[in-house]
Amino acid sequence: MKAVFITRKEEPFQLKGPFLPALFFRSEFEVESGLRSASLAMTALGHYIPWINGEKPDEGLLTPGYTEYPKRLQFQTYDVTSLIQQGNNVIGAILGDGWYRGSCGPMGMRATYGETIALAAELTLTYEDHIETIWTDPSSWKCTADGPVVAQDIRRVEHYDARKEIPDWCRPGFDDSAWEPCITAEYEGKVIPNEGEPVLAHERFIPEILKTPDGGTVLDFGQNMAGFITFTVTGSAGQTVRLLHGEALDEDGNFTTKNISNEKFMPLGQEIIYDLKDGTQTYTPQFMICGFRYVQLIDWPEEALPQNFIATAVYSDVKMTGTFTCSNEKINRLVKNVEWSLKSNFVEVPTDCPQRERAGWTGDINVFIECADLFADTRRFISKWLKDLVLTQTAEGAILSIVPGVFMMNRKTREQSAGAAGWADAVTRIPMQQYLVYGSLSDLETCYDAMKKYVEYNIRRAKKNSLRSLLHPSKDKRYILDTGFHYGEWLEPGAANMVDALKAILMPDTEVATAWFFYSAKTLSEVAKILGKKEDAKRYRGLSRKIREAYAARFIPNGKLNTKRQCKYVRPLYMGLVEGALAKEIAAQLNELVVKNDYHIGTGFLTTYQILNVLSDNGFHETACRMIENEECPGWLYEVDRGATTIWEGWDAIDPQTGRLKSKSLNHYSPGAATSWLFTRLCGIRALKPGYQEIVIEPKPGGDLTQACASYESVVGKIVSDWKIEDEQFVLRAEIPESIKARVVLPDGTIIEDASSGVYACPYVAAVQA
Repeated sequence: MKAVFITRKEEPFQLKGPFLPALFFRSEFEVESGLRSASLAMTALGHYIPWINGEKPDEGLLTPGYTEYPKRLQFQTYDVTSLIQQGNNVIGAILGDGWYRGSCGPMGMRATYGETIALAAELTLTYEDHIETIWTDPSSWKCTADGPVVAQDIRRVEHYDARKEIPDWCRPGFDDSAWEPCITAEYEGKVIPNEGEPVLAHERFIPEILKTPDGGTVLDFGQNMAGFITFTVTGSAGQTVRLLHGEALDEDGNFTTKNISNEKFMPLGQEIIYDLKDGTQTYTPQFMICGFRYVQLIDWPEEALPQNFIATAVYSDVKMTGTFTCSNEKINRLVKNVEWSLKSNFVEVPTDCPQRERAGWTGDINVFIECADLFADTRRFISKWLKDLVLTQTAEGAILSIVPGVFMMNRKTREQSAGAAGWADAVTRIPMQQYLVYGSLSDLETCYDAMKKYVEYNIRRAKKNSLRSLLHPSKDKRYILDTGFHYGEWLEPGAANMVDALKAILMPDTEVATAWFFYSAKTLSEVAKILGKKEDAKRYRGLSRKIREAYAARFIPNGKLNTKRQCKYVRPLYMGLVEGALAKEIAAQLNELVVKNDYHIGTGFLTTYQILNVLSDNGFHETACRMIENEECPGWLYEVDRGATTIWEGWDAIDPQTGRLKSKSLNHYSPGAATSWLFTRLCGIRALKPGYQEIVIEPKPGGDLTQACASYESVVGKIVSDWKIEDEQFVLRAEIPESIKARVVLPDGTIIEDASSGVYACPYVAAVQA
């Protein structure tokens, strides 16, 4: 693509100024006889909607997508042959701020990537005997800001004035004499073909109309989601309606956004303002998506009827690959909630939440990736994002906490939290996970140099011990990472965001940082071996061994842990920082803690995703079953009992005593990552070789469950583990692709090598809780 950018001459952008209108662009061209095909390539610094002769050539949304814009920008290609006619034709586009100039990141700051939005297009006409190319030459294009979209921002507002609509603006014969000439715009990054999955409209929902105690009219769509609503309204020109999007009702049953907004520091927006024309009209937002379940109607001119509103879920078009059902309907709802949180947060990049921050936090997807790979085919989606992760790496080797990079606390830097343990380590863990699931080396090769650079950065950081190291004199202190910014465990039950943030700034958690230092060094050694880099494999294997020794000496003195924090037991177990008798002792201590805590979850962000696996793998599977069946707070099913349709950011996002909402998102997939255990332990589907070339099906029934079925569409075919308990018999129906080697292990210890699809049974004796 030639990628010549054009824009409209505007006043200088004001960061705190009003939201700006969408820009309309058009150009007319002639088509001769004998046209064989027509192809349109288009991109933008902003968010574009393509048009040819009054028709949109594609159903894609939020194009050109979200990348690390200073370095690279995607373009899309459309076959527009059927839309072209002999004679006069028009190519056009509507352009909004999108992620490029719109509100981004934790504080919703604008213009992270640039202050001028611009369009680039290239139309290729292939005739029988020649090819003609039409591109965005400013001399042949016109533009206007005087259209119906009078203000827009991808997450704050879309203001549409139906009285200002421009009929037939993208059809031949339209008089554009009042439009302005275009000017050129500069872009220094690479323009690349689209790499990710397209963002599309998916499920649709009709609301229930609620009359709230405060007299409001609220639409309840019954499902928290990312998307938009289409509405039909009848009224008179000049009337204005407003639609506010939120995900909750407060304890009194009234619409609220207080849990996800702060007007001073983090204004939410998510507002449609619509100025009516006369009569009946239907509108669908074009430049904003929202995270919502509820919509409050303000100044609605007629009775609100359900059939006049449709909510549409919007997410990247990842193929769903995993299903799970069991005899506990609340667990089934939990699984659905995880799936919906994935969909809501897989919009171009893997985000934390779809309403408040909408940021590509590396820590969230780092802990969720195993679960995500069971629910969906993430190959293209994650590979595209990993390339942006590599491009944002700092010169020193740190990995940003948010990718693509955004402003954090101010506009001066994007790197305040770069290198945070568990967040930055996405650069090693995620590519390795993708290799294990899909068997492809591509992500390892893409990220290898960045992995190595990051681990070397940690080596240098570890040598700069903080003053706290004076309290722990040791020859091994150069393998203890106690410098830099680290979020720590983050959001353990009972902790508050602001308290965790303050601790991260004043006293980073050295145990967490050192454990992840080890994990990334170990992973890098494994990746180096896979890629045939023998010297690197040897170097980083030796490094990881020394970090493990230093970790044990510092954090497990005398071979014992003396803490009530579950995370301190889970982390060394799942990372392989302990083994043998010590691992057994720590696992037993963890089990005792969980039992004493009445099976309530006690872990935070960085260990919740592994606690069930650790318990099951160390002989305490019954404890894991009781933990996931727990219906009290903190616990997964407490959310289900409170009517959740997605996963909450915090266990007590709705206070169990008062019923009041706390300042936490209700659509955050990270704590739901532990549900991978349902597939890999409860139903026992696990890959023994990369790409599922060899598998084991080793179901572990437990708790009050009498039936469970996990189905996974792997790269080698569908795998099913479907078990039930009847008349003291355990019966397993297994479905195994013919092309792979499989082993089945039954609860009584029976092992079937070279297993194939079929039914397997054994006597069943319920486990006795320790």
